[in-house]
Amino acid sequence: MKERIQNAIELLTTNKGEGWFTVLEEPQKEKFIQFTYDEDYGLQIDLPVVALTPEELAKTEKLMAEYSIEKIEVTPSEDDCCCCGEEHEEHCDCGCEHEEAGDEKFETFNKKIEDKNTAIDIAYRVFKEVYGYSDDTHINVTIFR
Repeated sequence: MKERIQNAIELLTTNKGEGWFTVLEEPQKEKFIQFTYDEDYGLQIDLPVVALTPEELAKTEKLMAEYSIEKIEVTPSEDDCCCCGEEHEEHCDCGCEHEEAGDEKFETFNKKIEDKNTAIDIAYRVFKEVYGYSDDTHINVTIFR
């Protein structure tokens, strides 16, 4: 699992340009963590609170505190995609119907990550310590632009 996470973050951060987005997801229970990458801005972690059970949220708060990552409240832009939150063309390949994002604010753990090794460590620990998966768990990697 850690090697797959490492490969995904490496691939994401070697792309040139702006607006790269990846989801690392365990497909059966659909537990995930996501990252964005922009050549000028860098790497950013995103883990929406709505995706977590109360027990997972408590574990996530403790884990993220170790990296000085706090929950923040976000209001989506009306142009944001309903499924991935990114602004993109109507016919991109993220697979949704491209409804506009709702006006409701939501909480997420979101912060710029200064180095990819920290991002790899956080993602691995979320899957192990928050979600309780073993090292042989299969994780799907999806990258959007």
